[in-house]
Amino acid sequence: MGLKSNKKGLVFIILSVIITIFFTFIFSSRIGQPIDAKVGLVEARITVLDNYMDDFFSYAEGAGSVTGYSALTGVIQDMNLTHSYNPRFDEEFANCTLLGNLTSTKRCPGMENMTLINYLDQMKAIAEDSLHIIANYTVNQINVTQNFEAFSVEMLINLTVRITDDYANMTDTRIITSSINIEGLQDPLYLLNGSYNQTIINNQLNKKEGDWNYTDLQNLYEQHTYRNYKEGVSFLRRIKGDYALITDYQGIESIVNYTAVTYRENQSMIDYLYWNNKTFRCRVPSSPFPEVVGINESILPMNGAQYFQLDDDHRLSFGISPGNTTTTCPP
Repeated sequence: MGLKSNKKGLVFIILSVIITIFFTFIFSSRIGQPIDAKVGLVEARITVLDNYMDDFFSYAEGAGSVTGYSALTGVIQDMNLTHSYNPRFDEEFANCTLLGNLTSTKRCPGMENMTLINYLDQMKAIAEDSLHIIANYTVNQINVTQNFEAFSVEMLINLTVRITDDYANMTDTRIITSSINIEGLQDPLYLLNGSYNQTIINNQLNKKEGDWNYTDLQNLYEQHTYRNYKEGVSFLRRIKGDYALITDYQGIESIVNYTAVTYRENQSMIDYLYWNNKTFRCRVPSSPFPEVVGINESILPMNGAQYFQLDDDHRLSFGISPGNTTTTCPP
């Protein structure tokens, strides 16, 4: 995990060097014009300032993805230490990303030299040292949300950049969006409830709802991977401990390894259902109520006398026919 973050940090250091060379080349080529071409020099300088302004925001977007991943890692590490969910996640994540602190008195693990301020200060120093541009910035607000992808979150950074120069003074405020991939992070549901930890890995089946079958269930179980499921619990809600069963198009779910947990005769082996102690009725012929059924050995092997169990909604979502199920507990 740390190696991945360090690699990303190195990428942005290299990017900073490339930007330095790029802008130095532009400015040097422009300054070579005849000394009496003052209008051209002013235009060239303003072009450099414009370019730097745009690239500062672009750099901030990329830096946000790197520092945001590190901040998520730090928040989850702290959850492991406190062994509790984090209902104040939004506030603490913003603090962690910007300053490296969860609170005024509590450091965010692993954020040394990884904060957004650290990255933006590097870009500011490049402008001053190489282009003699005095640039200052203010991070007005940081929000984190999950609106587009099940396996990534979005960090919204409200950022103001001010450039002070002999030729022009510029100020611009933009809201930039940094995408943060959650793959490789520990799943808080397992971290705080399970007898084993599990890392979030997106399965490669790339299927839509309605196209899943029992071989896909086998794949999810055996590979310990996750799928997008609209009634699942999103990554951010997993951090906050919000198990509410709602339509969440960024919801994810995995299959609990039923050989590594305590047997519960009327529970489904879907992660958020199992860890939330959600119980179901046992199979009763023609019952209108939600039920749990055992899945026959032809699909997943038994653990002693215990069948792998699914609630009826998930049985149907994997296309498992009633003929491949069995009653696992008395009515």
